Amino acid sequence: MNVERHLVLQELTLSPSAEWFPHCNGWMMTRVAEGTGYWLQSGAAHRQLNLGDGLIVLRNVNGIVRASQLNSLKLQRFTVQPQYLNGLLTVAEWQQLEVVPDNPLPYVSFFAADEPIGQKFMRLADQTPSDRLPMRCALLLLWANVVSSLMPLPVSPPADGNKLRDHFREHVGHMTEAELSDRSLAELARQLHCSERHFSRLFREEFGVPFRARQNELRLQRARQLLADSNTSILNVAHESGYRHLGPFNALFKKRFGVTPTEWRQRYLGRDT
Repeated sequence: MNVERHLVLQELTLSPSAEWFPHCNGWMMTRVAEGTGYWLQSGAAHRQLNLGDGLIVLRNVNGIVRASQLNSLKLQRFTVQPQYLNGLLTVAEWQQLEVVPDNPLPYVSFFAADEPIGQKFMRLADQTPSDRLPMRCALLLLWANVVSSLMPLPVSPPADGNKLRDHFREHVGHMTEAELSDRSLAELARQLHCSERHFSRLFREEFGVPFRARQNELRLQRARQLLADSNTSILNVAHESGYRHLGPFNALFKKRFGVTPTEWRQRYLGRDT
């Protein structure tokens, strides 16, 4: 089972003319540490990548990095998976990063060695390799600054005289995904002084997904983190992820990831490090 390493700086060396497909389920930031390479993408002009240049790739973009014919190419890269950031992102920020139906973010963005992002990336990459907290926080900050510059400026929806909807946007839009995951539908509806049905309808209209579906996704992603990062029992993982009973948790987890929580943990622990 190939488990991507979230917020860990890694290196990759390509021999002359070799190619690399930057597969990722989130965002990947890559810089050239040695040599010269090219970004090749169908329907777009080739882009030369010199020492210190780099690119930011969103999800599984259809493109490759190719080393020049004359020398090998050393790359430094790290991946950010937004589903692991549900304690940091607000619901509105998640919508911009993951949904964005009207203002899609660029799937590939480039930076030059002499640009601020290129300089910051170089300073981080020159440090002693580490997956400790300070390095992970620094990589996250680097990514956050880049993504913030790419995201469209928030546009306040026109006032429609609906005080409940305005209150919903202010209250729920600025709530972190961790808070959303921990709150019950009844509690959220009560805070807005509306029915559960009305709250669910507002959530779907504003964020494009059903409330229950989004909350289950957040809880299952948290469960997957707990399974990887601790030795706690499956029952405790279910409880800490917001599920009271083990049966429904196991069923939902298998439906989402194709394996049971126990099988996922066994495969994860058996991965190559």
